Amino acid sequence: MLGNRAGTTSMMPVKQDFVRPTQLSNRERYIFDLDHKDRALLKALKANSRASLVSLARDIDLSRSATHDRIAKLEEIGAIKGYTVRLHREALPEVRAFFTLQFETSAAQSEQVLVIKELPNVEAVYCLSGDIDALVYCEAETVSELSDLRDQLARHDGVTAISTRQILATSQD
Repeated sequence: MLGNRAGTTSMMPVKQDFVRPTQLSNRERYIFDLDHKDRALLKALKANSRASLVSLARDIDLSRSATHDRIAKLEEIGAIKGYTVRLHREALPEVRAFFTLQFETSAAQSEQVLVIKELPNVEAVYCLSGDIDALVYCEAETVSELSDLRDQLARHDGVTAISTRQILATSQD
């Protein structure tokens, strides 16, 4: 099961990340202690989150009940945060764009991001280092919706500059 790295026979050294184990919660420590079966299960679920338990069990060479228990444990510790669907690009909204934002130097960036990510049509917000403070990814049905969002962001407290980068094409499947 999870958390038993001492019993493995792998010749690969355990990678030490920049986070000290003392800084991790008990839940986070388990994520670093996943065995090869757990990682194989995560990889199989990433490829097809709708796969049946029987299929997943066969892929990782475990019983259906053992596979079910592992999935429950991976969900419990937060290694699995949810299940999703990958859509064809044509099924997505017509207009997609990135906005780059700059904030006043006194603005609390993390607080700004929490408010911005709740705006309609905003799918993700990334805090950046350098001359751009945030990258906002949005999806809209129309250019008018995109324009309204841009205006709303430009009026947002602490935003000093905004730039729009509309997505014309993508290479993702």
